[in-house]
Amino acid sequence: MYTHEEIVNYRCPRWNDWPDLGLYMDQVTRLLEEHVAGFSPAETTKLVTPMMINNYVKRKIVMPSKNKLYNREHLAHLYILFLLKPVLSLSEICEALARLIENRPFPEVYDRFCEAIEQALAEAFVKVGGQSGKSGNTEEIIGAISLAFAYSVLTKLYLHDGQV
Repeated sequence: MYTHEEIVNYRCPRWNDWPDLGLYMDQVTRLLEEHVAGFSPAETTKLVTPMMINNYVKRKIVMPSKNKLYNREHLAHLYILFLLKPVLSLSEICEALARLIENRPFPEVYDRFCEAIEQALAEAFVKVGGQSGKSGNTEEIIGAISLAFAYSVLTKLYLHDGQV
């Protein structure tokens, strides 16, 4: 798992950071795992597997590869899925992405998503979680749980009603 300092300073890979040449499945899983594994406390569990990606393709959540090669768009979609999967259902993630790209190109939405993730992590870990990274007192835990709940409800209202 990433340290407190690593999370505060985390930088999401931007659209142009992802390779645009075709990557094979094992390269895709390795690359994505490098970027998302640090957010999971269980370091022995793979967060990104070929089976998961194949299931997303079968369910039409992610477009199929071309000649077994995955490109930048695949990587960006999968990165968002693997980051958000612990907090939103797959249908909510898909609905959010569909709404976000209705009026803006996906690369622009993706880079904005990255900026927002970095800002949210820094804010949560510096302003809410304290400077030291030594957290865990009762008030901090209650505060973090409460914010997680509130933002989850807010997100679901945005997705289901379109407004709050």
